[in-house]
Amino acid sequence: MADYGVSAGQFVAVIWDQSSPAEALKDLVEKLRTLTGGEGQVSVENISQLLQSAHKESSFDVILSGVIPGSTTLHSTEILAEMARILRPGGCLFLKEPVETAVVNNSKVRTTSKLCSALTLSGLVEVKELLREPLSPEEVQSVQEHLGYQSDSLLSVRITGKKPNFEVGSSSQLKLSIAKKSSPPGSHRLR
Repeated sequence: MADYGVSAGQFVAVIWDQSSPAEALKDLVEKLRTLTGGEGQVSVENISQLLQSAHKESSFDVILSGVIPGSTTLHSTEILAEMARILRPGGCLFLKEPVETAVVNNSKVRTTSKLCSALTLSGLVEVKELLREPLSPEEVQSVQEHLGYQSDSLLSVRITGKKPNFEVGSSSQLKLSIAKKSSPPGSHRLR
C-alpha cells in the first residue's frame, strides 16, 4: 500500500465507485483502520453518493479517491469541490485517475494538466503529480466497461493536493499601515 501519510487519530475518507474491486476496498479499509487506531476513524463513501452525504465541512484529515487497486474513477468538478469542502484545513487529498496523454477534443478523460487545474480551482493548494504509470490490463478493461472510453494514449496518474490552513470565509484582523502622509508646511496655500 502506498504511504498516504495516515497516522493514529486521523479521520480518513475512502471514496470508491463501481469500478472498485470489493476485496481490494476491504483490504485498504482494514489497513487504514490499523493505521488510524481507536482514536481515528475510516469512512467509506460511494462517489455517486458523496454530494448527498451529510459530511460536515472540514471532517477529514485525509481523503483517498480512486486509489483502490483496479479502480478507474473519474472525478467531476462537483466531486472535487465537495472533497475540498469536507477536507480539514491542512488536510490532504490523494487521488488516482486515468488521464489522456494525447490531445483529444470532447474527451471525457482529462489530461494531467487539466486535472491539476481542476483541483486548484476546487480550492486546493500544493497540487502535484506523484506518480504516472501505464494502466494495467484490468484498468484498461475497466475504463472500457465502466467509462465507455477507449484510447491507446491513457495513463494512470496519482495526484495530491492540500487544503489551505484556513477556512474560506474566515476572517482575521489585518495589520495595515495606512498613515496619512503629512504635507510639507506651506503646500496647502489658498489663492
